[in-house]
Amino acid sequence: MFERIASATILVFVFAWVICATAIADAAESKRDGSDLVGTWFVLVHYRDANTYNETSDRWLDRVWTFAMKGSRLYWVEYPIVVFESTAGRFEAYKGNPRSRVLGKWEPNVAQLAEIMDGPRVNTRGMKSNSLRGNDAMGWKTTGRGRVAGVNVLGFHEEWTIAPHGEWREFAISEVIGNSQRADAEGRTSYVVESGDVAGLEFAGRYDRDGSRVGTFRMFRTASIRPLRSSEEAGTANDRARAGVAVRFFG
Repeated sequence: MFERIASATILVFVFAWVICATAIADAAESKRDGSDLVGTWFVLVHYRDANTYNETSDRWLDRVWTFAMKGSRLYWVEYPIVVFESTAGRFEAYKGNPRSRVLGKWEPNVAQLAEIMDGPRVNTRGMKSNSLRGNDAMGWKTTGRGRVAGVNVLGFHEEWTIAPHGEWREFAISEVIGNSQRADAEGRTSYVVESGDVAGLEFAGRYDRDGSRVGTFRMFRTASIRPLRSSEEAGTANDRARAGVAVRFFG
């Protein structure tokens, strides 16, 4: 059963911002375009990692997903680096690492939530995308595989799917390595939706990465992605942290 730990204040702001941002109208428009997923979504995950020393520690990660129709295909983009003006509650300096992810179930504060709902800012480093065939009723999936002619050569590809799961959906990304003789899944990340609001603006459910990272997630609609404030934000997280230290100590 999904455990929501967000404070009542945060939840009120989530729904207020989403509704005021005309997300309902956007959802209706996207449905006519081919999928009710079309648009921008902020995804927040809380999980525990059985493969770490502190396996009982709560952890978090966030993503931005965008969906767009291109002809009959659904184009899904994942941005793994979300940039905030304030990193409060997200990162800290730890044992020589200028930007260590804070343990715990991070939730955006009011200012961070406002940034998200106005349109999240993302660093494009690490972004990946795929086009999927199908429809909302039957599901969506990537088509074709990276085929390797030689039996002694391994190839790699990802299979992205959005499959019906009861009255909801499962979003999954599987990493597959193999050749013409066999193909084995090396990793699978699954987001199984278990609940949602009637307007289709927010969903929540179970998160599972290879059975070792297990927890919960929720995703909600936002305004479209906004550009970064400066080129410095496009660097690595540690680059930005070092720059901040240099400014404080050396002016």
